[in-house]
Amino acid sequence: MSLRIKAPGRLDVDTKLFGQFTVKDLTRLLTPAALAYFTNAPIPVLASALVLGAVWYRWTPLGHHLDQLAYHAPRWFINKRQLKAPSVAPHRDEYVRLDRDTIAAVIQVSPTNLDMKTDTEQGALHNIYQDLLDTVTYPIHIHSQQRSRNLRNYKENIWQRGSPGTDLGEHYSQYINSLSEEEQSTTKHYIILKSEKDTGHWLLDKLQYNNYSRKKNRRSELDNRCREVITTLNTADLQAERLTESSLKSKVHRFSEGNVIIGGDTGPQTSPTWNSRREDYNSSHQYRKTLYISEYPSSVELGWPLQLLRTDGLIDVTQVIEPRDTGKATRKLQRISEKLNAEIDSFLSHGYRGTNKLESLLEDTEWILDLFADRKAQPVDHAVYITAHSKSKTKCRQTLRQIKNRLDTQQIKYGNTFLRTDQAYKTQQPLYPDPLNETQLVPSTTAAAGFPFGTQQTGQRNGVIYGVDTSDEAPILADRFQWPSHSMARMGMVGSGKSYAAKIELLRADLVYDDLQIIAVDPKKEYHEIIQSLDGTCITLPHKQSLEQLDDQHLCFQVEERGQRDDVDELVDLVQDIYSYTSKNQRKTLVLIDEARILMNHETGRQVLNQFVLEGRDTNTAVTLISQNASHFTYCREGREILDNMPCKVFMRHDRVPDDVVEYFQLSDRERQELHELKTGTESEYSEALLKISGKLDTRIKIESTDIEHQIINQGENQ
Repeated sequence: MSLRIKAPGRLDVDTKLFGQFTVKDLTRLLTPAALAYFTNAPIPVLASALVLGAVWYRWTPLGHHLDQLAYHAPRWFINKRQLKAPSVAPHRDEYVRLDRDTIAAVIQVSPTNLDMKTDTEQGALHNIYQDLLDTVTYPIHIHSQQRSRNLRNYKENIWQRGSPGTDLGEHYSQYINSLSEEEQSTTKHYIILKSEKDTGHWLLDKLQYNNYSRKKNRRSELDNRCREVITTLNTADLQAERLTESSLKSKVHRFSEGNVIIGGDTGPQTSPTWNSRREDYNSSHQYRKTLYISEYPSSVELGWPLQLLRTDGLIDVTQVIEPRDTGKATRKLQRISEKLNAEIDSFLSHGYRGTNKLESLLEDTEWILDLFADRKAQPVDHAVYITAHSKSKTKCRQTLRQIKNRLDTQQIKYGNTFLRTDQAYKTQQPLYPDPLNETQLVPSTTAAAGFPFGTQQTGQRNGVIYGVDTSDEAPILADRFQWPSHSMARMGMVGSGKSYAAKIELLRADLVYDDLQIIAVDPKKEYHEIIQSLDGTCITLPHKQSLEQLDDQHLCFQVEERGQRDDVDELVDLVQDIYSYTSKNQRKTLVLIDEARILMNHETGRQVLNQFVLEGRDTNTAVTLISQNASHFTYCREGREILDNMPCKVFMRHDRVPDDVVEYFQLSDRERQELHELKTGTESEYSEALLKISGKLDTRIKIESTDIEHQIINQGENQ
């Protein structure tokens, strides 16, 4: 990410006397001595009182003064006993009733990979999010929650198919285990909207006045808020959906799961430093620690919380945005500006020169006032809370240390929640309010810099493991038979690893899918070993048998000699036969066509491929086209139509990337450069690719094979 957004410092600055002490500082310094003086205490007691005042002023255990701890200690001790699950219940399939007077709705947002966007595209996403913050007149709570992602169920499904009885299955299971050794996570994003009882009159709020009508109005108001948020966020890159019925019930249960006391669970067991603790095996809670953001540097990267979510461990990020009245916010900022000017003048008149911080805050204040005057932003109270959580106390501490290191690297200041863990426990729970209330007055453009929806979707629960994400080592699992169209294009220069990756997919697809038939069209004579290892049959063109006579087995069609011109017509006829064959049944079929450029340079070949890809989904057929360069498709109308109907594109390293390819695929400058830099298996232990699945995935992946896969593939290539 490179787009940076201007951010103000913390504007709630206390006036300092003598350029050093605030009123609170002087109170801490002088109160003990004043008490000793007015009680006529002897000199030793007065001296001790002065020392006590100095200690009170200077000593800040865990970042808090003693008077702050004295206030929070009894409050925490009383409130920690009252921690329990919020009174929630799904209501009318669309609402969550939090109490008699409050209902809530849950919106889930599907993210977009911010790292793969150009600066212009990032700016557009920032504007969309800022438009939302400028539009709403009600608080919104955004929760980015990480949960462990376990491949155990995926592995069990393979075992149930009996696949691990083979060497391929055994090695694939070991590969899955190796991916599971590191804690994997998946991030989900939720927006919580609430509607509360509020007539605008305190007496009517106390009375049960026209109760039925007011409940109906609350539901209508909440519906309008949901529509407004969803309409604003729904773009080509983002998808927002309101949860209802069973989805809502399931999510509410999951939100409350850590709060429910079951099976002897003693509750969250909060302590002065822990939001919750896992004190026994039966506990439904995890160890949790929370930080809050206290001040920003002069600018921050768009989507800066994403760096925290990529920490090795489980992280939840909660953002609270509450709109402020522009007039009131402007008057407050004007008072702050006047106070800062007066304090700077006072400093300078007494010969002090250390006014850089004050002058910077004054500049920030004037900048925000200009934004409001020009209507380029709206005032909001913005709070960000980061919570590390784990079943292991040690792991939770390690994750928190990494979070602090990343915040320090970004020059973002933070505070801890010592003796406020009861409040932190509620703040990071989606269905609670925000009792921590560590908000800052900022313009909406700065709040929008915390764009939360920029994480990478890690794929589906079934299908084939295509590789691991290079940004966070998350396994990329995708089921192409669940896509709107099942086809894909693999493109890359000679030696980029595109055929190697395609062979890995064939071997794994045979393990994963029930009753799958694989058909390879192989002009380069590279796939016969793969098909034979799967108990398939290789046939040399021209073939005389009809495909129906070949017992529904895996098939590989090869030419007699590579590079013969007569082969082109035979290949076209073959693809037509395969299309006709697959059209007669609904069996899952994976058709791989290598050297697709041969057919793309043939008029009838282009037409056949276009029709095959277009209608493949109707017959449960997945077509994979492999070619040396994306330009082999983009140069002609049929090629572009083929790509339009392929939701998945896999880009391996390219030696050249023509402008028409960049324009058609809307590649960013970063992506265009990456196409020249992707690793290949000939120079590294693995190859890399840009994997793009429409509406689901857009990331850079690392492709590795198991030992047995590598052995089978190499055996074919060496021949």
